[in-house]
Amino acid sequence: MKGSTSRRSLFPARLGLALGPDRLVAVRMAGRLAPHPAEVLECALEPPTAEGWPSLAEALRDLSAELGVQGARVDVALLRRLAHARVLPLPPLGRAELAALVLRGARRHFAVRDETLVADAVRLPLPRDGSLAPALAACAPAELAGHVATACTAAGLRVSRLVPGAAALSAGAQALAPDLRRGRALVVACSAGGAEILLLDGGAVARIQPLAPADSLSVEPQPLGARVLAALHAGEEMASAARIAVCGTGAAADDVRGALLTDAELGERVVVAAGMDGLPADAVAAMGAVRAGREAPVLLHGALTEARVRAARRRTLVQTAGSAALLVAAAWLHLDGVRREVDAVRARREQIRRPVAEAIEAHATVEQLRAELATLSALESAAPVWSGEIAAVARSLPDSAHLRTFVADSGGVRLGGVARSASGVVPALAATRRYDRVSLASPVRWEQGDAGERFDVAAFLAAAAVKP
Repeated sequence: MKGSTSRRSLFPARLGLALGPDRLVAVRMAGRLAPHPAEVLECALEPPTAEGWPSLAEALRDLSAELGVQGARVDVALLRRLAHARVLPLPPLGRAELAALVLRGARRHFAVRDETLVADAVRLPLPRDGSLAPALAACAPAELAGHVATACTAAGLRVSRLVPGAAALSAGAQALAPDLRRGRALVVACSAGGAEILLLDGGAVARIQPLAPADSLSVEPQPLGARVLAALHAGEEMASAARIAVCGTGAAADDVRGALLTDAELGERVVVAAGMDGLPADAVAAMGAVRAGREAPVLLHGALTEARVRAARRRTLVQTAGSAALLVAAAWLHLDGVRREVDAVRARREQIRRPVAEAIEAHATVEQLRAELATLSALESAAPVWSGEIAAVARSLPDSAHLRTFVADSGGVRLGGVARSASGVVPALAATRRYDRVSLASPVRWEQGDAGERFDVAAFLAAAAVKP
């Protein structure tokens, strides 16, 4: 097995394989986010037999041992004569329905024998033609896919997917020359199996046109560059491409590049990208097998598909169980945190229980005092103002009279005093209209020491005279 080695990456490698009937090209990819070629190896193969593909298994074992990639993930591009790919107008169905439709009509669309096939199709973001939408359809013999999967497993490699060579070539070319994703572009791949022209529209494969190798032609062969120019000028779609990229190494690829660069109409459209002229076309396809996404048809053997489904189910169960365990752990941690918070609140409540009780008791005492003060204020506001009454009595009495006692209650007053003539006291008080029922409460007596008559008068306050 011969190859070329470039710098190795610290990231785990993936393998891309381009598999033809008589050759194998392997590319060790490095990097995770944007895998790039690290090593390219190629070797010749014996064609597969009805029992299997022993030369492929042996080559893969040598490859795995040389690169030290036992157990690595492998993506395989099945080149022409092993897989067939074509852009077909198909009803706008789901992917599973499209695959079944292609499988039923495979012998009408592809040059295949009467054998069991595997097929797939993906819808393309291209203009629709009425009720039909363009789709990239592909098929391959199921037995061949099984031989490839068996050989990879025997070499200790894990098959990730099998894709048609055209889809892998498109993905690899666009990874090396990102400008091919804009507008219409052409990719011309030159290899030992001949040339293949891909028309890309916005990065999607719009047309696939293979060119057979010169030694397979029954007529006088033309140089590959002249045949490529004739194919490009023959179709309006091909001639309208804004960019043209050539993949491959060797005399045939150099002849195609020279013919395109010297063409007056197409020369200025040739794209020169780093890596495009330094890698074999099959290596670009092997790289594209790794870089291709869901837009590439997948050709897997039925048993391998079932195994992958079972593995996916097991992974789903494991992930579900892991998610459930994480949810339980998160719930337990949350509950434990809530319990800790509750315990802290309870401890704090015990600490402040007595101060809170004292504060509540003090608040109740204050409220009681406020109620009593409000009652006293109301009583004081409703009580008569006796200082005014005393002054009014003093003004009402005759000038010769003076008071010695003044007793008041809620309804009336008792006045005791001495006057020269006690007979004038009762009329004087009654004349003020501040008192009702003014009368002598006891007989008038002569007071020898005061030189006057001693009187004792009882009276009731008039309602209009009581002022709060």
